[in-house]
Amino acid sequence: MNHSLNESRIPVKGLLAGYLVTVALLLGFLFWAFASRSFMFAQPQGIDARLLLVFSFMAVVVPLFFFALIGIWLFIYQDAGRRGMNQWLWTLIAIFTPNLIGIILYLILRRPLLSPCPGCGSRVEPQLAYCPDCGCQLKKKCPACGAGLEPESRFCGNCGTKL
Repeated sequence: MNHSLNESRIPVKGLLAGYLVTVALLLGFLFWAFASRSFMFAQPQGIDARLLLVFSFMAVVVPLFFFALIGIWLFIYQDAGRRGMNQWLWTLIAIFTPNLIGIILYLILRRPLLSPCPGCGSRVEPQLAYCPDCGCQLKKKCPACGAGLEPESRFCGNCGTKL
């Protein structure tokens, strides 16, 4: 059972490019509709420029909201994988739970990050004393009090004994 994970990042440049293309297309359509006096801007008294301003604002803000949500869902998918949690389950909870409650639940209930095993490099939970893959000792024990210690510790954090 190897816990090695792909440490990929969220494609911020791709999301930004998608957002900019979407906004450019929406604004282009709006300005074309305004210039050609399309049905949405055709009024008996003439063309109302305030309507173009409102639609332009919406063309920028609405896609920003959706692309931000997609970025958050990608973050949850990748972060859950780094923490040894079910990626698809938490992503679907975040997507389908209303009012952003799923995102808040994930941020509250997520596990600590997995740490690499010095022996085999697989990812293990930080509270384990031995690697489940290779049996390498991950934490030392204090000879005086028996508290678990990190391998590079020089003193016991519990009783202060020099190691």
